[in-house]
Parts: sequence; C-alpha cells; structure tokens
Amino acid sequence: MDRPRLIHYNDAHHFHAKRIEPPASHHLLNWPVDEVLGTGVDLLVLGLGYGDVYFHQSKVGRVVGQDKEVWESYIDWRIMRMVEVAQELGTDQLRAVIERGRDTGLRVFPSLKLQDSAQPGSERSGRLKEERGAAVCIGDEGRAEWCYDYAHEAVQEDKLAMVAEVLDDYGADGLELDFCFDNFYFKQREIEKNIPRMNEFVGKVRALAEEIGARQGRKIPLLARVHLKEADNLAVGLDVAAWLAAGSLDWVVGQDGNVLVDPGIQAPWLAGTAEAAGGAAYYRPPRRIYDERVGLPSIEMYRALGQTLAWQGYAGMYLGY
Repeated sequence: MDRPRLIHYNDAHHFHAKRIEPPASHHLLNWPVDEVLGTGVDLLVLGLGYGDVYFHQSKVGRVVGQDKEVWESYIDWRIMRMVEVAQELGTDQLRAVIERGRDTGLRVFPSLKLQDSAQPGSERSGRLKEERGAAVCIGDEGRAEWCYDYAHEAVQEDKLAMVAEVLDDYGADGLELDFCFDNFYFKQREIEKNIPRMNEFVGKVRALAEEIGARQGRKIPLLARVHLKEADNLAVGLDVAAWLAAGSLDWVVGQDGNVLVDPGIQAPWLAGTAEAAGGAAYYRPPRRIYDERVGLPSIEMYRALGQTLAWQGYAGMYLGY
C-alpha cells in the first residue's frame, strides 16, 4: 500500500454524529468523506464512536442507545437517532463512510480506542465491562479504576473481536490503534512486567490482519497513535520500538500533548526508531488547522497544505480536529 501523504482524522463523534440534524440521510452519512475530497487528503481515519460504545451496528460491542429509553442529553440523543435512521436506510455510519471512500478512491481506516474509563452502568460503559465489571479493570483507586486491564486475556480478546469486525465484516482498508485515549493499561505496580503482554497483543492484531488479508486477497496496513516521547509510552507499558522491530506496525503517529501551543517537532526518537525498523513510515505530530473566523478547519487550508506537502516532499502529515 502506498504511503499516505496527508491523513485526516474525524472522531465520528463531535465532527460528524453530533452535527447531523435528525433525520440522517445517505448524503449526511457520507459527509466525512465528501468534506475532504479535493483537499489532498489521501487517508481518512474515522473514530468508532465513544471509547467503548460504538456508532455502527456492531455484533461484538455495545451500540449507542442499546437498552436505553430515556435520554438525559439531547446531543447524545441526536447520535442515537443517527444510528437508528442509518439502520432503517440499510447501513450505518462506518459502512457508509467505508463504501463512500471506496467509490471515491479515498482510503478509510477506522480508529479503535483501546481504552475507556467509563464506570459500569454509565452510557459509555462497554459490553465487556457491563458483563465482567471490576474483574477486567485496573482497579487503582484515584488513577484508572475502571480502565481495562490488558493483563486479562478477556480484554485482549474483546478488542481483537472488534478488529476482526471492522476489517473482515466491513472491509476497512486498514486500522488505527489509538493508544492515547485514557492511556492506562495495567496496574501501576505491574506496568513493567506486563510490557511483553502488550507487545503480544499488538502482535496478535498484526497476525489477525494478515489472516483476514490473506483470505480476502489484500494487504491490510496497521497504524498506531502513540505518545511522541519514548518515556511517555514506556511509562504506561507501550514499547513502540519493539512493535516496529517485530513488524507489527506499518506506520506510527506521534501525538504531542503540546500540539496546540507549540507545533514544532519535539522529539526525534520516533523518526529514528521507525527508520531503524527498516522503512516503517514516520508521521509528523498531528497538526490542527483552524480558520480563526469560525474556529474550524477550512477546506481552502487543506488544499493549500496538500500542495505544500507535494512541493516540499514531506513523508506525510496527520491532521485532525
């Protein structure tokens, strides 16, 4: 697969589902693709809903609005209505975007958030947490009590099931693993000893992608969003260098916590690590491009940036809201 030059991230939540005035339509469901056509974006990364509750008709995860009759939040009700109407139209948000991307030649990678801190019983609590509760959570009081503990096989299997669903059932072009959302993965005292467990998990994702790709006659690339600095990754159990060395990833995005106040490149570690891995692409930290008049990115900005990237020969850039 050709290396993308300009990646756009749409979280599918704030910048799509919440903006659709009910009822939804095929035109509105196609919005994440249509808004970036002609801008130079050649890879769209689309969120999969809340951290552990999804906006597509998932068979393995909890779908927003399941088992809920009374809504306290109007804005969340709008998302539920999008899901319901899309189903009536014979589709869902994820399927519509993937199919629209295929029709227009724009590659689409779903972005799977690998962690969520929602408490059981809350609107954003996922299926596994509702079924197993504290038994599959980190449990560190005041830190990450209700975050999933990746030392448990059940947690890894739950996420692998979602990987299989979006790659196999939906035919996504690839997948982003988002490690920067509620980024706790193990009990504090067990982080170092469990680094090999997380390495194994990322390896399982690669093996699953290769298995599905072989069956479907295609190569399925994997992208990971991680912290820009090596120490920040290792501090939560993420050994990105090991993943690259093992060939578990094709590309990495280094997310800089200071991106809104200091857009300069902060650490050369990720670039050097990717290069040492034998050609894995390195992408500059995410840029947020805004039109100050409306507080939102403008299409003109994307077109201009796409031209600049082509002229200057950048390896790539990752953009998002």
